[in-house]
Amino acid sequence: MTSTDTVMTRSPLTLDDVPALTALMNRIDVADELGEPAEEPSIREWLTMPGLDLSQDTLALWTGEELIGFTAVDVHTSLDRDGRVRCQLMGGVDPAQRRQGLGAELFDWAEERATQLAAARHPAEADAIFRASGGRDPDLDAREDAPLTGGADVRPLLEQRGYRRARSWLVMVRELPGEMLPPFEREQVQVIAPEDDHAEATRLAHLDAFADHWGSAPVPPERWSIWWSSHTARRELSSIALDADGTVLAYVITSEDKPGVLHIALVGTRPGARGRGLARAVIARTLAAAAEAGFATAELEVDAESLTGATRLYDALGFAREAVYGTYEKPADRLV
Repeated sequence: MTSTDTVMTRSPLTLDDVPALTALMNRIDVADELGEPAEEPSIREWLTMPGLDLSQDTLALWTGEELIGFTAVDVHTSLDRDGRVRCQLMGGVDPAQRRQGLGAELFDWAEERATQLAAARHPAEADAIFRASGGRDPDLDAREDAPLTGGADVRPLLEQRGYRRARSWLVMVRELPGEMLPPFEREQVQVIAPEDDHAEATRLAHLDAFADHWGSAPVPPERWSIWWSSHTARRELSSIALDADGTVLAYVITSEDKPGVLHIALVGTRPGARGRGLARAVIARTLAAAAEAGFATAELEVDAESLTGATRLYDALGFAREAVYGTYEKPADRLV
């Protein structure tokens, strides 16, 4: 029973639930001050992501026709950089229905399902890790008696279940057009917007660029295709740096998840091409193209402990730090 004594039902998510799930995620977004409103087309794309079996990998909680909580489990088909099976647990509870044990119930279900799926996909692998979002850090200038916001509301539950903060991510923003960046000039390197036939070459560059990054695992072609062709993708504002042989050396992949804000979703440079100013070059082209297209702001997320020094690059390019998000992890064999 919920606080209104309405009978609660449980079922897998279906594509018919896209409107209800979008509405729930937007209620969560407002309450947790995440600033990431959801749209139905994006939710539909997420629910049809290759590898996600809605009938087996999702659970929804309902009171009548209102969706009040959900979880989804995504177990990667490849091992991450550290040889681990990455089990991503996603979900949320309606702000009006929290502190009734629903979050714990969803975690119980998700951890059990992730354990099953990890064993099925990686039968010879012993090390698996549960990963969940800890939301946005509370504002540093908030009053001590102010309620937790920005996702910190879930952190006590995560810690009770044995999760610990594993990584921090900086959200950085830049007003456009801002200070103009000098054009990139280097023989035998071309900086352009990618075309359809650059999709696989850019994926291979991404696999190379992120092979040494924390928690990274290879993205299979079918998932890359979804990202590449998403309805929010802004291919004309993305950028790639090509050598004389047509190899992608560096790239920026962009989307417009919020009107007027260009989201820089991925930035990478192949290890062998680092130190040549290529990341700066592709970002500079993207920022200039976005400003010309009328975008007011560009934003990105970066690993606060990036081994490539990405935060220093973004600082130098005029990005300012706006928020910090946390990722929490727990070994899958420690079902607290």
